[in-house]
Amino acid sequence: MLKPGRWLLWVLWLLACRSAGGFAHPQDGPHADIRISIDESGVHVGMMINLAFIDETVAFPRESPTAVADVEEDQLRLLLTEFFERRNVVEIDGVVVAPIVRDFEMIRPGVENLPLFPLSGMRGLLRARVDLEYPGKAMPRRVRFVWDSYPLDVLTELPEGTPRPPMAVEAQLLAEGTVDILRFTKEEPEVTWHGTGLTREERFLEVPEPAPPPKAKFPLLSLGTAVGGLVLALAGVQRIGPREGIGRRSPGAVLLACGALLLAAAPVLRQVGTVSMGGGERLPTEAEAKAIFEPLHANIYRAFDYEQRGAIYDALARSVDGPLLESLYDQIYTSLVMYEEGGAVSRVSAVRLMRVDIRSIGVAGDPARPTFTLEAQWQVDGVVYHYGHSHRRTNEYVAEYSVGLGEAGWRITGNRVLSQERLDPQTGAKPALPVPDGEI
Repeated sequence: MLKPGRWLLWVLWLLACRSAGGFAHPQDGPHADIRISIDESGVHVGMMINLAFIDETVAFPRESPTAVADVEEDQLRLLLTEFFERRNVVEIDGVVVAPIVRDFEMIRPGVENLPLFPLSGMRGLLRARVDLEYPGKAMPRRVRFVWDSYPLDVLTELPEGTPRPPMAVEAQLLAEGTVDILRFTKEEPEVTWHGTGLTREERFLEVPEPAPPPKAKFPLLSLGTAVGGLVLALAGVQRIGPREGIGRRSPGAVLLACGALLLAAAPVLRQVGTVSMGGGERLPTEAEAKAIFEPLHANIYRAFDYEQRGAIYDALARSVDGPLLESLYDQIYTSLVMYEEGGAVSRVSAVRLMRVDIRSIGVAGDPARPTFTLEAQWQVDGVVYHYGHSHRRTNEYVAEYSVGLGEAGWRITGNRVLSQERLDPQTGAKPALPVPDGEI
């Protein structure tokens, strides 16, 4: 059996973003970090927008262009509320819904971060946190979003004299247990989300169980009747003497007649009084082993849809068992949402199983349980959303797995990484430089 290891290091492409600049501080200039969630109570929007973005969105006269005084916060809240009511649109199942401002707060970080904003200065550092609610009565099936604020892109390097285009605005959307990135531009300011009606539970794939070997059925009553009839017939033949005819009512003739009757009845009793024998656990075929592993592997990634400890653990326990379960749970919980890095959130958007080669099929453990080992190759697409920007990653892996049958069913019990490579998300090409060990 393969030893469990810290195999999530090559599953969490989130870690790779650290070396690629994915966890840099907010970009200089206007920016908006927008988190949207959709559930049974409606649409919820939380955002962090800096003063540089606000000044390009609403007319906000104030005493200092680089600060917001305490007495000016109410005026800013009113201006932003009016903007989201009149210029931005959230339409739930064909009905435009007015937002309710649940919370508003000015965030004033320390000036030690000011050197990170040479263009916008304090206007880039100072942020407003706004929480909006668009109430609904049931889980929406369709939500249309329209965004109407696009400050100029001041960061993109352009040839001298080229006018600066408006920036794109990205938002993270969490709905039905999955995360998407919505992208709004001045040319295409509208995005529509369509629900599937699936719950998180319904997204788990079913793991097949190999059919046990058929049990042999023995028609004991029929066999017993036939044996008894044969014994009586033989006894009757022995009792009939040379001077005693078969047709005479002698004891031998009676025994012979009874034996013949029982022999005739034996076939009729084949379906009565049968006893099943055999059965038990059966080793899967190679095709069955592949069919077992594929949903187990896919269901591991459903744990990325959850945020609570218990839900993450329960999701993983559907696919993983033994020490590997505890190790994987700890890594997902600590790395899935990196709050200490400003709320960076990573999600898996697609998993493609490219190849599964079964290496061995046998039994292991006490009591002996069916088990098999394999080598798999697959690709993972993921996205990190952080400070209003998303970073997409595609990675390819090859690993060995061990799978065993326990009391709860088939589970992955161990794995060993053989290779890991980062691919270009657009072309699928492999980079010239190798991925450092421990990254994906």
